[in-house]
Amino acid sequence: MGGDFKFKQFIVSQNNSLLKVGTDSMLLGSIVESKHSKTGLDLGAGNGVLSLMVAQKNPKIKIQAIELHQASFEECLYNFQRSKWSNRLDAIPADYFKHTFDKKYDFIFSNPPFYLETSGEIQLENQQSKHTTKEEFFELFVLVKELLVLEGVFWIVLPFSLYELVTKYIAGLELYINEMYRIDAKLSKPNSRVILAMSKTNRPTKQKSLVIRNEDNSYTESYINLTKEFHYNQLKK
Repeated sequence: MGGDFKFKQFIVSQNNSLLKVGTDSMLLGSIVESKHSKTGLDLGAGNGVLSLMVAQKNPKIKIQAIELHQASFEECLYNFQRSKWSNRLDAIPADYFKHTFDKKYDFIFSNPPFYLETSGEIQLENQQSKHTTKEEFFELFVLVKELLVLEGVFWIVLPFSLYELVTKYIAGLELYINEMYRIDAKLSKPNSRVILAMSKTNRPTKQKSLVIRNEDNSYTESYINLTKEFHYNQLKK
């Protein structure tokens, strides 16, 4: 299911992208705080929705978005070019593990593949968007450490089940979790996702929580208020 996804201030074409606009992107794009940032990097940009959301929130930031999958990259570039922030958005067709970056960034964000497999199990193209190896998952944080300026921040959304693995991976990298959002699909379905903000500064972790839906499947008031600046159609409580 592709087509265009209409936001209040932009449109995302997603006919050929491996991943479509979903709740994870909507959550991360709505929660991230970048108001003091000027240089952004979107790792694994897909159709570019996260970069567009960040650009809408921050009128000063310039973002480079890197995407390996060719069709997704082309749609990302198209979405950037027809947005009102095209002069601040740049798409790069490359594997971010192999790309040579010529600068560091004060704001990095990612909605990465989150099913951890062995290399041999990832065979189909449509698996690449959701599946990665444990080695590459670790290397993502190594890359972030290299590309983040001293006072920079890295935001990521993941299944809550990966939280302990993340804390293990970053323990030796001198990356620290400064903010943590526990996301519940419903109160009866806790710990669906976790959104983390990391930096090179070790400070007490601020913890918050959010429930997406009520038990009758309507959206909670908290989720509606969080995403209201982006959703074109008003969500029903």
